[in-house]
Amino acid sequence: MEKQLEYFDVLANAQKQVFSNLLSVQKDLRTQWIDIVSKSYASLTSIPGVPETAQTKEALAHFNTWFGTLANSSKTATEEALKTQESWISAYEKQVLVSRGVLKNIIDLATPVDLATPATKVKAKAA
Repeated sequence: MEKQLEYFDVLANAQKQVFSNLLSVQKDLRTQWIDIVSKSYASLTSIPGVPETAQTKEALAHFNTWFGTLANSSKTATEEALKTQESWISAYEKQVLVSRGVLKNIIDLATPVDLATPATKVKAKAA
């Protein structure tokens, strides 16, 4: 029985490690994405040689609004995606505990029981 549970634990832990690694990578990517968005914004709003006319000021104001909305939406979406993945990992951990218990019960049920009484065993050894 212990071998089956060890095998189950190895598989479950490997899957949990994969989920945790993916979450860690996505957190790093989110940080890099936000940094890239900020740098892009800074470089686009400081282009040299742009004349300061009413049209360029209006266009820049529209761009600032659009880009700010884009950046905030991106931050919010990635935050929610990370929260969802953390919830999935938590749910997975709970499911693994339940599944391990079910597996243990199935193994217990499938394990043959020696119904011979000690007296019967002694007689069988004597014969």
